[in-house]
Amino acid sequence: MGEPSGRERLLRIFRQEQVDRIPVSPFIHANYVKEFFGTHEVDWVARTPEVYRHFGFDLIHRNCSLAYEPYGPGGAQWSLEVHREQAGRDETTSTVIHTPEGELACREALRWVYEYDAEVSPVEYPLKSQADFRLMRKFLPEPTDADAGDIGRALEAVGEDGVVAPWIQGAFNLVAYYYRKLDDLLVDALTDPAFYREVMRFFLERYKRFVQAHIDAGVDCLSYGANIANGKLVSSEFFREHIWPYEKELVDFIQGQGVPVLFHNCGYARKLIPVYATLGLRAYESLTPPPYGDTSLAEAVEAFGGRTTLMGGIDQLDLLRKGSSRDIEQTVKRVLDTVRGRVPFVLGTTDYFNDGTPRDKVRAFAEAARRFGPL
Repeated sequence: MGEPSGRERLLRIFRQEQVDRIPVSPFIHANYVKEFFGTHEVDWVARTPEVYRHFGFDLIHRNCSLAYEPYGPGGAQWSLEVHREQAGRDETTSTVIHTPEGELACREALRWVYEYDAEVSPVEYPLKSQADFRLMRKFLPEPTDADAGDIGRALEAVGEDGVVAPWIQGAFNLVAYYYRKLDDLLVDALTDPAFYREVMRFFLERYKRFVQAHIDAGVDCLSYGANIANGKLVSSEFFREHIWPYEKELVDFIQGQGVPVLFHNCGYARKLIPVYATLGLRAYESLTPPPYGDTSLAEAVEAFGGRTTLMGGIDQLDLLRKGSSRDIEQTVKRVLDTVRGRVPFVLGTTDYFNDGTPRDKVRAFAEAARRFGPL
């Protein structure tokens, strides 16, 4: 048998099957694609594969996520009044939602943190009370089908060289990011669990239609955001009781259709990993060590026990920006020696490349991975 295609190698590793070598696939986000080509105008859906190929990485294309409308679409009894304020490159979007029985208000801030990278986050959430939720549940129109054109373009650009794995939110991330302030949502679970369950159930059921659009478009995998309820914020007991059931339901909904979930927590996770191991995940990332997380790679290998493919392990903030080539080589070797023969593994980064990551450091990472990657 000849060497497998990049796509087949990655699909095999996500099925916990034998592969010819340890794949290496850092998380390359749209910001680095822009920096690589030196322009904000780059078509990152079409050109992300070129960046992976340039360094010889195994190709996991994540830059083709579908647009989610958390407060839409509009309707006869649900109209959105949107105002945008510019402050240089930054932008704040304020939305007032009008219904026959009252209004909801929310704001979202886009802030540029580097030349090619911006953060977008809500600064005011629409569900400030139970009454707000009743209003939304009563008047929010049924979701419309998302435009999956970018997934089709990504599949064409990747071909047999890799897999397409756009982002979705996990069940808790979904509600905590778009709809209800995190503090309030956590308190809801403890003080009014019936209301908390009602909120989680309502949005999860709606979101399944959005997730299904990705699956129907032919994605190979789904990158699954689960970083908000991290190990620094919640206990393993809280996660198991109040979050696990909804994550398990969504993971099973996806994987039951043959699409692997790449479950993503890029921060503190050590005490949650034994709970994550019971979700039946095909893949888990990002195995973030101190100081930006608290994961012990050896403990994670033991907890998952070969039943889940592990991904990540390499710090992209300090090591790949400031470390020497020797530092990078030694770290790659140590990580691969820890996992080799014990667990299906994809060598990657603990999150996406930041602006200003030197290309020679990325090359050093790629070369070390090739050197120490054979099984």
